[in-house]
Amino acid sequence: MAQNQGLGDKEFASVLLNNHKLSANSLNNLVLESVDPNLRQDVTQILYRTYQHQKMIWDYMNNKGYYQVEAAPQQEIMKAQQQLQQGMQQ
Repeated sequence: MAQNQGLGDKEFASVLLNNHKLSANSLNNLVLESVDPNLRQDVTQILYRTYQHQKMIWDYMNNKGYYQVEAAPQQEIMKAQQQLQQGMQQ
């Protein structure tokens, strides 16, 4: 008979991270489409907290080895920063 083990830490954290990503996308759209300045301000604050929570979850997963990323070469980072700055100046 198979036993239901439930979600482990890695799976639970992954679901939580993905839910925060989805929430951030939805909140971002709400901010962009809000006409009422008070609603826009409130949702912007919620979106910022969502970003903070997502970062905390990601840090936890990364520290546990659940979500590992390869660091980009410094030259590529500098190139991307220059492109962003050029785009902002136009």
